[in-house]
Amino acid sequence: MKVLVLDLTHGGDILVREYLRRGCDVTAVDIYRNSSVICQELQVQGARCLPESPGEGFDLVVMPVHAPDRYLGEATASRRITHHQAVGELAHFPFPTVEITGTKGKTSTCHMLSYLLSRKGLKTLALTSSGLLEYGPVVKVLEDKVSIAPATLLRVSKEYSGYDIGVLEVSLGGSGLAQVGVITGLQEDYPIASGTRRAIQGKAQMIAQAKHNVVFPADESDIWKGIVPSNVGAVTFGDGGDVQIDLNVGELGSSSELLVKADGAEMRCELNGRYLHTAYRTAFACSLATMKALGHDITDAVASLPDFSGVNGRGEIHHGANGILIKERNPGVSASSLNFLLGTLVNDYGCRDIGIYLDPINRKVCEKLDLEAVQHSCSRMPEVKGLYMSPSGKGMEGDDMQSIDGVEQLSGKHEVLIWAVKEGYI
Repeated sequence: MKVLVLDLTHGGDILVREYLRRGCDVTAVDIYRNSSVICQELQVQGARCLPESPGEGFDLVVMPVHAPDRYLGEATASRRITHHQAVGELAHFPFPTVEITGTKGKTSTCHMLSYLLSRKGLKTLALTSSGLLEYGPVVKVLEDKVSIAPATLLRVSKEYSGYDIGVLEVSLGGSGLAQVGVITGLQEDYPIASGTRRAIQGKAQMIAQAKHNVVFPADESDIWKGIVPSNVGAVTFGDGGDVQIDLNVGELGSSSELLVKADGAEMRCELNGRYLHTAYRTAFACSLATMKALGHDITDAVASLPDFSGVNGRGEIHHGANGILIKERNPGVSASSLNFLLGTLVNDYGCRDIGIYLDPINRKVCEKLDLEAVQHSCSRMPEVKGLYMSPSGKGMEGDDMQSIDGVEQLSGKHEVLIWAVKEGYI
């Protein structure tokens, strides 16, 4: 079979190697022209590597959902599939899996779900943008830097075994391999493929390719229910859904009460104050709905939540002698995420003196931090009393943004300080 694989930056090399292993005639295209070393390796292994698609006919074209059609050039194909679909055809996990995609809350949901599954005694493999981890009696970091591009699922399926279940964060869609496919939400239907497609077109793969069960927000039922396959079960979460939650928040950094409604019952638990509970609303509802979709007792899951301490870099709360520090260190840091965080600090916790320390490191993140949008959001909130730039962003600071040497210089300057780092692996 003659195969054309586009994009070596987002895991295409993994797909190329698998097609080569299966005896295919493979042409790889480095559409972003930044993978010269990978190209050399693939050529040694038998692939043809080119900077652009050749004007030839192929039996199969494999290209990511986020790549514009222009990268296909004059090439033609009998069949065309996405990287997600290719993984669904090429990979096999020796244990059941859950795949999670969405605009916001993917990583937090992955960690919370993995925690809940481990509390059921299940040895859980968790693939997230913050790393590949093993959840069991203790949490072990297996890989601290890992991509959530769909091809990573193929690699992980070959390299890891001996688990009871896998919880896999996937960017822009699903492979159809999972026992449960989850969409945390389409809070922002942002443009992809250079504006020629929308995020919904990628994420819809999670629903359309599902073979067992799906989970999605109740308020997005009109979007997703029409593409749920007829033989696939669905569980919804949020207002009006199968699993609903409510939070009675205390003071910032103190405990909150979580109320859960599901299966005609009401359950309550007290959450510890080590993380920003309001930032985990989606994770609470979505992870509990996924437990239901997997056939687990939600009552037991809720009873486990008081010991959950949040996720590193996701609304971490640190108490100091001179105020509260909230750490946000993840690829999802954006103007909209900071706007949400500011909104919950002001409206839910009554904060009136907030500082923001930005570190736009942008390491391995496709969506760069829009500093102009950040400044615009902050300018509309009088509670933001200071906006600061780290040394890594020197020269990028704009009006009303002060460049400083380190976050320690801000100790005691504000009631609440947000330390936001744009970092992670896609």
